[in-house]
Amino acid sequence: MFQASKRRWVQPAAIDWLLALAQSFVAPLVVLLAYLHTLAPGVTWANDGADSGDLITAAATLGIAHPTGYPTYLLLARAFQLIPLGDIAWRTTMLSAVAGVLAAWLAGRAVYDIVGTEDWAAHAGAASATLLFGCSPLLWSQSVIAEVYSVNAVFVVLALWLALRVLVRTAPQSAWQQRGSALLLGLGMGVHSTTALMAAMWYIACAIADVRSGRRWLLVERALWCATGLLVYMYLPVRAAAHPPINWGAPRDLAGIWWVVSGALYRPLMFGVPIDEIGVRSLLMAQRLYQQVGLVGGVLSILGLLHSWRSRISVFSWFSLSAVLLYLLVAASYRTTDAYMYIIPGVAIAAIWAGCGLVVVLRWFQRWPAAPTLALFVLLGWFAWRAASTLPAVDASADRRAIVFATQVLKTAPPHALIVTSSDLDAFPLWYYHYALKTRPDLVVLVDPLLEFAWYRDNLRALYPALVLAEAPAADASWADTLVRDNPGLPLCRTDPEGPVALACD
Repeated sequence: MFQASKRRWVQPAAIDWLLALAQSFVAPLVVLLAYLHTLAPGVTWANDGADSGDLITAAATLGIAHPTGYPTYLLLARAFQLIPLGDIAWRTTMLSAVAGVLAAWLAGRAVYDIVGTEDWAAHAGAASATLLFGCSPLLWSQSVIAEVYSVNAVFVVLALWLALRVLVRTAPQSAWQQRGSALLLGLGMGVHSTTALMAAMWYIACAIADVRSGRRWLLVERALWCATGLLVYMYLPVRAAAHPPINWGAPRDLAGIWWVVSGALYRPLMFGVPIDEIGVRSLLMAQRLYQQVGLVGGVLSILGLLHSWRSRISVFSWFSLSAVLLYLLVAASYRTTDAYMYIIPGVAIAAIWAGCGLVVVLRWFQRWPAAPTLALFVLLGWFAWRAASTLPAVDASADRRAIVFATQVLKTAPPHALIVTSSDLDAFPLWYYHYALKTRPDLVVLVDPLLEFAWYRDNLRALYPALVLAEAPAADASWADTLVRDNPGLPLCRTDPEGPVALACD
């Protein structure tokens, strides 16, 4: 059992207080300082963060980011952008850092509910879970760039923690707490669609508890409050009607809303991995999950999970293990280069169980007064080594490639030029400077692959009323050639984010 045995060495009150302080304040502060030291200076291409320009600009202009729209994230990012510190990009990146710290702290809080006490060993285990998750390479890498994954981690860990409290009945919730939980998880699905997986598992946990208690009517009420949170997606049609510069899908009607929310643009990639490759990719994702916690963290996770099956929270053990396998399957079946981001919830669960495993170890050796202190020093040394070895791989503080590229393009572009970009890599940084910072308003910035979509052409006409844009390219001609033909006198320039020359003009 996780409960301490009757014969045990009692930590001095001062040590107990210091360990409680470590979990509540020191561990989150260490994580925050690590993030601030490695924070991206603005729009970035580091850590698979090419989407940062799109997300920052969509928030700054109250627009609509690429599918699935991310309305909750955009509203949170806009709130951070109003803080009078740094520039718009830095403020948005701070949202990721704060969210990463909060997600790591919530992982530590979950340890208390699992072990059932808040003594010195539980404090040590909770602080370890916070550090292990907060300093894991994946969460760290996403907490120092403007991306959705660390904010999504907050809602995922929150759903896991709420499910835990329901399943083990550690803290019965009032009616308004239950409604608030459902509302928050509904809003969480506006950060990233994969939050729905953990929200569904939370709902199943609630259903089990409600059926046992004979309060089946609560199932309907929870569903209604969760649906209320989903009303955040009304942001899409409201803002689309205003023709903001970033207006993916222009979702002004049901068809447009569904195109964005369902991720129709990326649908071929969803579960796009052939069946015969799923097994191999699942193993690769499991290996990447192991890399997030290391050998010590992995052993402690297994120990904590195995120990739980003999305790009062065995149901939650199966619940959390199922969640890990589900997220591994999603990551393995999504045919993109950054699909491994979807295992972050699995990392959180592994860190929580590692914290519980440490509690088990400390209580095994608590009869020897020096053993717990020695174990904690060894563990702190291991954390320091892990952080030092992880930092070079996730450090985005020196990545100015996107900044240099965008500023060079806008500096050298001739007046009133048509700037044609070819991918997210070159379009998104230019969007930030052109639309969010209003640099070079005389230019027309176009994304060549998006010109095939009617919604994109319609939005360009609203943004650039003087631009002549046909409904289709001329026969045997590209969109660029058609634009030059229809807009005589406007120079045509193409960007190359990875070439020796950032901008080439005809």
